[in-house]
Amino acid sequence: MPVPYTSFDLVPAALSDGDHLPHDFLVDGRPLLHRLDETDGFDTVSPLAADLPPAVRAEHAHRLLLADGSRQVIHSCPDCEDPGCGAVTAVVAREGADVVWRDFAWQTGTAAEPVREPYPGVGPYRFHGPTYRSVLLGLLESSACRRVA
Repeated sequence: MPVPYTSFDLVPAALSDGDHLPHDFLVDGRPLLHRLDETDGFDTVSPLAADLPPAVRAEHAHRLLLADGSRQVIHSCPDCEDPGCGAVTAVVAREGADVVWRDFAWQTGTAAEPVREPYPGVGPYRFHGPTYRSVLLGLLESSACRRVA
């Protein structure tokens, strides 16, 4: 039985010390970073956040739009985005017109079978496909989206 729809949007990411990161995923009305911090406490930021000035990395939004069933970085090291430093990943898959994020895990390295530790209680999230695509496509079209050559 499929999980019910979860709302999906982007919001400025508010950290516990009052600082703000450029973007975080708003999942079911709550920032995803908060959900992850409650579960584990790793220092993670969204891979959509780019260098100064705050902008969005287009390549990450494109990968999330593909929803090809592969494991994608959802939140990564705030300094380098290198999976070797560790990243929160999830399988991002299309199910009919919908997109599902499932099997959230802490991943280090880029090997085909990375060491993974689960995030219990986080996901799966089923997003209404047209809404999911609209949010990410709107982001790609915005001036906040940084294209990396």
